[in-house]
Amino acid sequence: DRHLQSRIEKAVEADKKEWERVKTLADWERFRDPRLQALRASLGEFPARTPLQTRVIKDVPEQGYRREDLVFQSRPGLWVTANLYLPSKPPNRMPGIVIIHSHHRPRTQAELQDMGILWARAGCAVLVMDQVGHGERIQAYPWNRDAYHARGLTGMQLYLVGESLVKWIVWDVMRGIDFLLERKDIDPERIILLGAVAGGGDPAAVAAALDSRIAAVAPFNFGRRGRDWGAGWGEWESTRCLRRSIVDQFLPWLICASIAPRRLVYSNEMGWDGYNTDRAWLDYQQIFSFYNARDSLEEAHGFGTFPGPGECTNIGPAQRGTLYPELKRWFGIPIPTEEPDDRRPEVELAALNPSVASQLGMRKIHELAQEIAAAKLNAARAELRKLKPEARREWLQARWAARLGDIEPNRLPEATLHWKKHWADAEVEGITLEVESGILVPLLLLGPATTVNTRLPVVVAVSQGGKERILAERSREIEALLKGGTAVCLPDVRGTGETSPDQRRGLMGEERSAAATELMLGNTLLGARLKDLRTVLAYVRGRRELDPQRVCLWGESLVPVNPPRLLLEETLWWQVGPEIQHQAEPLGGLLALLGALYEDGVRTVTVRQGLSAYLSILESPFAYVPYDIVVPGIFDAGDVEDLAASLAPRPLLLEGLVDGRNRLVPEGTLRTRLAMIYESYRASDAPLLIRSREGTPSLTQWILARL
Repeated sequence: DRHLQSRIEKAVEADKKEWERVKTLADWERFRDPRLQALRASLGEFPARTPLQTRVIKDVPEQGYRREDLVFQSRPGLWVTANLYLPSKPPNRMPGIVIIHSHHRPRTQAELQDMGILWARAGCAVLVMDQVGHGERIQAYPWNRDAYHARGLTGMQLYLVGESLVKWIVWDVMRGIDFLLERKDIDPERIILLGAVAGGGDPAAVAAALDSRIAAVAPFNFGRRGRDWGAGWGEWESTRCLRRSIVDQFLPWLICASIAPRRLVYSNEMGWDGYNTDRAWLDYQQIFSFYNARDSLEEAHGFGTFPGPGECTNIGPAQRGTLYPELKRWFGIPIPTEEPDDRRPEVELAALNPSVASQLGMRKIHELAQEIAAAKLNAARAELRKLKPEARREWLQARWAARLGDIEPNRLPEATLHWKKHWADAEVEGITLEVESGILVPLLLLGPATTVNTRLPVVVAVSQGGKERILAERSREIEALLKGGTAVCLPDVRGTGETSPDQRRGLMGEERSAAATELMLGNTLLGARLKDLRTVLAYVRGRRELDPQRVCLWGESLVPVNPPRLLLEETLWWQVGPEIQHQAEPLGGLLALLGALYEDGVRTVTVRQGLSAYLSILESPFAYVPYDIVVPGIFDAGDVEDLAASLAPRPLLLEGLVDGRNRLVPEGTLRTRLAMIYESYRASDAPLLIRSREGTPSLTQWILARL
């Protein structure tokens, strides 16, 4: 945490220094433009606009308004369910209001109905869509709050294919505006976007920054500045912690400020008395003044503090009350004299029925992600096939490094020996290596107690569980290696073992938080841990008693696997039974393969219960893998199979590989899925053993024979 925080502070200080030099409109635009460009680059290109194929399923007259329950297609195969609230007698030209609901409840929630009804009666068209994975677009199960937890997994799956959840939500918003503007009674100069208080404000601000058709935006709970300049910290909700946002300095306040001179409502769920001290508010005023558009900046807020009675699920009456004057002044929308009291039962607002749903053939996010991944993977492998075997490894090294981030090791780390002990038939040293300022990697180096005149081979074993669990659960294998005349090194790469976080941070835990923060800093936690492992390899190969040409990397998992069929699959953070789903620990296997990819001195690699393929994470709306192995856009660089195939002719043992749901891949399936590895090793006549379970030779017999 301290290391991550120091990197955030460094980026923030650079941003502050540049901001302090902004004195004019030209200065501001020079400050803003590269950051907005970086935001666009982070999201990537939006898809081509395709026909919306809008279907109005029901047109329901109500008192003073009418409601259309409808669907439209934002991209091929991805249908958006929505409610459009309209005046009973629409004027020739009316404002169009788009509301992005929170991650708490779907589009049918009471506050959203209230806003649709009251503004339709006031002469507006109000579009409320289900966000990706919510309401009638549910990806998991229609249980209360299940969509809330599933967002973390959907975001992870989209990251893997080089996309992001915020991008897909923003694109739905843009297509929602397309839908409104296809109507001849919508005033294109009065498009208003409201982002609800949790998970709605983030995409609202990003959409408004990138789509100039939006005349005004109120992104609730987004754009404030704290002590960290509003940089934030990684968490489970990927829409709040945008990838590369810190390193490229498109922080939330900048995204909101970039909307100037269009209209911005600085919006807070709770009470606010910080007019004279809120740093973001003061800077927004300065920026709007550059355009002589101070009247285009306003604020909205609720009451009380968090937690408290002033909280709302989307945008409640208290928060709306402070919006009304701005909407009247800017767009001529009358201030309501009373709040609606005639909401409809949520079931009445459904856009789908079995007949319509079967006609549409609605696709799941993981299915669309699979198609994107397959196309990218096929393109990458087509490039690989053109290369000779030795050039393929260089290609993979370059491609993976570009996506992993900083993986370069410290070749001369400062090593501190803390103690030396005798244990059974071994001598054990407790050592720390300083990989970089603030990052210490603790390790145990075990050597046979009997001295020999030759340099010893060494096995470096790495696992998400760390060295303590390897010692406890794999002691039999370690003793066999020591008796066989091999040294064993057990490192705790950052965030594992001794350096594991002690407390949970938010919904998804501290490790996920660290992984998300690394993405905001332009790095990956997997890449940072590879940097640690490579530093450990540099250290052990420099030890005089160890043979630098006889190194084995052993990637281990220490968790149970899931059965081939679960009675009921669930999101990992909302398990209610009847079975417990175990999350995989693929870190050790990935580090072993990647370490061998980059380090020539690794003679052999063994992996137990490693991930068979990143692609398998996209096979289902459920996946049981940790966030810390996420590498955005990885399929442009290949997959696990490509890594393993590139290691030939070095001996390779893969045992008990698992899929994205932490299920053992059957022996027969391995032959098919890993055909590239078999082909590569057959061509080089190198030792290869792939099996679904332990067998003969044992893992230690295999290692000793190869070393």
